[in-house]
Amino acid sequence: MENLKNSSPSLAVFWFLAFFLAKISIASDTVSPKQSINGSQTIVSSGKKFELGFFTPGNANDQYLGIWYKNIPVKTVVWVANRNKPLRNSSGILTFGKDGMLVILNQEGDVIWSSSSTHTAKSPVAQLLDTGNFVLKDASDSKVENYVWQSFDYPSDTLLPGMKLGWNLKTGLNRYLTSWKSSDDPSFGNYSYGLNRGGLPQFVLSRGSTVLFRSGPWCNTQFSGAPAFMGFVPRSLQDWKIFDWSGGCVRKDPNICRGDRFLKITGLKLPDAMQFRVNVNMTIKDCKAECLKNCSCVAYAQLGSSSSSSDDKECVTWFGGLIDIKQVAENGQDLNIRVAASEVESNADTSKKQGSLVIVVSISVASVMIIFSSISWFLIWKKKQIGGNQTDNPISISMSKEQEDNIDLPLVELATIEAATNFFSDANKIGRGGFGPVYKGELQSGQEIAVKRLAENSGQGLKEFKNEVILISKLQHRNLVRLLGCCIQQEERMLIYEYMPNGSLDSFIFDESRRHLLNWQKRVDITVGIARGLLYLHRDSRLRIIHRDLKASNVLLDHEMNPKISDFGMARMFGADQTEANTTRVVGTYGYMPPEYAIDGHFSLKSDVFSFGVILLETVSGKKNRGFFHSDHKLNLLGHAWKLWSEGRALELVDEVVQKEVPDSEGLRCIQVGLLCVQQRPEDRPIMPSVLLMLDSETVSLPKPGRPGFYAERSLSETDTSSLGKLVSNEMTVTFLEGR
Repeated sequence: MENLKNSSPSLAVFWFLAFFLAKISIASDTVSPKQSINGSQTIVSSGKKFELGFFTPGNANDQYLGIWYKNIPVKTVVWVANRNKPLRNSSGILTFGKDGMLVILNQEGDVIWSSSSTHTAKSPVAQLLDTGNFVLKDASDSKVENYVWQSFDYPSDTLLPGMKLGWNLKTGLNRYLTSWKSSDDPSFGNYSYGLNRGGLPQFVLSRGSTVLFRSGPWCNTQFSGAPAFMGFVPRSLQDWKIFDWSGGCVRKDPNICRGDRFLKITGLKLPDAMQFRVNVNMTIKDCKAECLKNCSCVAYAQLGSSSSSSDDKECVTWFGGLIDIKQVAENGQDLNIRVAASEVESNADTSKKQGSLVIVVSISVASVMIIFSSISWFLIWKKKQIGGNQTDNPISISMSKEQEDNIDLPLVELATIEAATNFFSDANKIGRGGFGPVYKGELQSGQEIAVKRLAENSGQGLKEFKNEVILISKLQHRNLVRLLGCCIQQEERMLIYEYMPNGSLDSFIFDESRRHLLNWQKRVDITVGIARGLLYLHRDSRLRIIHRDLKASNVLLDHEMNPKISDFGMARMFGADQTEANTTRVVGTYGYMPPEYAIDGHFSLKSDVFSFGVILLETVSGKKNRGFFHSDHKLNLLGHAWKLWSEGRALELVDEVVQKEVPDSEGLRCIQVGLLCVQQRPEDRPIMPSVLLMLDSETVSLPKPGRPGFYAERSLSETDTSSLGKLVSNEMTVTFLEGR
């Protein structure tokens, strides 16, 4: 986000002006560009229903901008702006940015939240409405509800009347509820409720990937499986269709009250006593007659067990809504619900076929609102139960039998990744490979992540996705990138890794402006680290793994420039006694593949050794193997290195930016090990334990290397690939190569 602290002469002046402006008189419900709200100020909606300002939840020290009910004893927050970006142990201000958007600034003047929008306003003004909606609008626009931005489009954990859930098909905006992480932390918790567009639209309450409740598909006027209205219709069908149920329901025919009857439902937990009367001196028979006299009476029951005598007294009658009705296994009671006579008759046959019918009826509140009430109660209850004990650990699930492998996978929900990557914004995109785009993200805990998102036109697919998850989730080594989780939700397939702030090795050694940042010792340390990672894969891990796509762009560097091998989509797992195999589907990157693999599809542990040798020579020279050019010949980098070695001029291969700091013996040793690894015949190449020993020890004598693979001078242009069948770009998968 934009950093505003450099826009003023000094930080002190900035904060002086900010708080000076904050002291200007603020209208009760409105903020203009000349005004700000600091930690001690609030605005209140015109009807005194809602209040907006900064608050600190529970026992936390962090500060958030939120909206809460104004006139209830317990402070109940219904919306939070900076849920995942708290003001850490400091105060902030709400003001306007240069673009007219609302922004929250911390003490350093950094923007930690913004009401970003594709729309703009010539005369922006922000207002808190009596609905609880905080809106940004153009004061010069005569249309009242032409909002530039509104908080109702970004719900927190509370659904307010007039707020919509679901997808805006024009903008792609997805509105859904997400629970707080704990009572002290309003950041995204494990529970979410929103519209699932897969197949027919339906609302789903989920805990991670586990569905706890679903509404059933939408069927024009209500959700399939929702209770029938039994003589009632929405007060406004137009509002109902846009999921605004605040108007409630009314009778189909208000004149049929005197013809109503009662439908008995057995084995129930009785409704919540919202509006009720209890008469301890009235029998159940008299209770029925009394209820029929009053059209506002919606149900009656007899307190006590269902086996009570009809002469037993203690009658209870309900008025208004019937909330929280459900069947119970034991101690259920009879409830007599008032319905129109025609409704009882039309359901008679259905009752006989189905045995029993459970009905939830609401006069002032629609049936779907009952569902929402239950969900809200459930989320509040879970929040209290869970408290601060939730963690950011991914949820483990098992793959289905159709996916062939019964293995626990770390799963991260889509909403968490969307929040972490700012909904996959271009500003968060840090690269693209054969798998698809890669995004930088930040979890609510503050941990930085890298998200690989499978693209529709990816050269890789679900098989490679599953392969990488299965393999890397079982591997643990300091020189292998760590998989934090994956996402398999809706149409998305994503891998979530620890973030490597220094990118990939190729972004240094092949970049003219960054090569000097890797001195000689760091280059040696990186190649030794890669060798240790390969040794773990080949020998020391629980699985014997051949990477098959080892290259400089698949070696990532952490904040201390330690190398970590990544991208296991092409990897193959071998048995304990297996060392080689054949394939008809050759995958990998031209320039790093050994000849026996590229031509015959034969791969082994020595395939990775060849790739490592290429990386070693590239790191020493700062030049790419593929695309290497020399004015004296048409050899690739491997051929050039062999030519210099044979002529006794091997040290000329060393990158000129580090040449002066390289000890001759060390430079020659690295070049010799690289040439040993890229020899034509796989049986001549050393195994990784020997490679690591040769790199680490100056006392070990090295054999003389033979001619490298793909040594012959090129007679083709870089774009002529006819002799190798179908080739793709250097960073793409190569498939079905055929030698000639």
